[in-house]
Amino acid sequence: MKKFKFISAIALTMLMASCDDFDLPNPPGQTNGNPTGFFTGADLVINPGETTVNLKDANAANKDVVVATIGKLENFPADYNFVVEMELADNNNFDPSTIVATTIKDNQIGVNPDLFNGAIQTIKTKQPGVYDMYARFVAYAVKGTTKLRLGDMTTTYCTESLKITTLDPAKVMEQSYYVLPCNAAGAPVWSSAIKMNNTSGEGISVYDNPEFALKIDITEEQGEAGYKWMLAPESAVRAQNMTGVLGCLANNDFAGKLTDTEPGVITLSGPVLITVNVEADSYGVSYAFDALYPLSSTTLTRPNEALLLYTDNYINYGGVSVLSGLWYLCGQPSYETGTVFSQSPDVEVKDSKDGLSREGGLVQGRDGNKLEAPVKRKNLYWIDVNLVQRTYKVTGILTLGLTGAHNEWKPEASVQLTKSKDYATWTAEGVELDGEFKINAGSDWGVNWGLGKDLGDVTGKHVYELQFNGSTNMNVEKGKYNVSVNFSAYPYTLTLEKK
Repeated sequence: MKKFKFISAIALTMLMASCDDFDLPNPPGQTNGNPTGFFTGADLVINPGETTVNLKDANAANKDVVVATIGKLENFPADYNFVVEMELADNNNFDPSTIVATTIKDNQIGVNPDLFNGAIQTIKTKQPGVYDMYARFVAYAVKGTTKLRLGDMTTTYCTESLKITTLDPAKVMEQSYYVLPCNAAGAPVWSSAIKMNNTSGEGISVYDNPEFALKIDITEEQGEAGYKWMLAPESAVRAQNMTGVLGCLANNDFAGKLTDTEPGVITLSGPVLITVNVEADSYGVSYAFDALYPLSSTTLTRPNEALLLYTDNYINYGGVSVLSGLWYLCGQPSYETGTVFSQSPDVEVKDSKDGLSREGGLVQGRDGNKLEAPVKRKNLYWIDVNLVQRTYKVTGILTLGLTGAHNEWKPEASVQLTKSKDYATWTAEGVELDGEFKINAGSDWGVNWGLGKDLGDVTGKHVYELQFNGSTNMNVEKGKYNVSVNFSAYPYTLTLEKK
């Protein structure tokens, strides 16, 4: 058996970074930045620590979790402190991963349970539970502002698999919530409860996104009388009791706090969107838009010519539209009247490296900054909007092509389509296709369309309903085709006419 030479615990401690005894649960969580160089001469062995980790038990005991032990440290540079960081991931490829600060005491490498829990929330989920994670360690020699990584940029120690029980959440939330209508007296009408949509989509944990929304249609009579409602977790709806049911404490007519009080009252009529954040106990009420109108200089006075953004949940809107310079996002075919969204001054605008994409935040009203398209000339864009989270992203579409089996799925070799003057249709003649293919923008896959539905033969031509970033491919027999993509109506379609 190979023998390891151990230096004494006293000598080892002298080389290590000082480790204060912090009062849990909130010790400092800093790490030490990027290395300024490398030290290749040290001989370090790190051994596994506890592989089954219960953060709740560690937190209750007011102690760090021992994730590894130091088996050997020799030839370490004099007058430097020894520092270890833990790299944590949910896969053994460590992509992606996050870095966690550690403490060192009596040859044991420890991690504060709150820092550990926060790292799991960063890399995996905020949903409490038991998770399989992977850890490995990076070691440094640190003196002042000098930080030398032991080995080189790829050197890590002691890759281990961990089963981790996370901390209990600060607030327990349920996966599903309902708008619970109330009668004129304020009593709940359980049979009319309507399930809300998580604004990030089905299957998303409430702990990762606690925002829910629901579009309801309120009649003019209901609006005049005041539509009364409360918020109920699914358990309350199933049991038809008031446990966990919240009313509304209004800040104004359109927003307020969810609290143990009287039902909320909505005096709007028509399609109305109710949004709630069950973590922050807040709610908002606004009109629900069937479509959004992106208007710029070419469509501002001719809004009926604009290509619209569409939705199936009144939360997320998407579509292609033509923008030229400054633009406005409207809830109706008019900038002068009704709802307008502007660039939020509180959210930084971010542009992609290629200059084709821009994302930012929205604020309702004309007082915000003007929205501006990233391409300085008239251009077609794919636009994503989340009206609850008030975010947008526009991606320029310079070209459209067909990529598939006919060109070995190489987007750079895609068959290019020609745009119409209004950008609404893109066509090509005599295209040789053979088997499966998709439509992609810019010789890339960031923006693409797959098969939404095969509509079959229509007047001698085959028509496909397109799905943005759809996973299913169109499939045709080998031959030459005239191709036409139509963005002028929704759903978007692809028409093939065999020659």
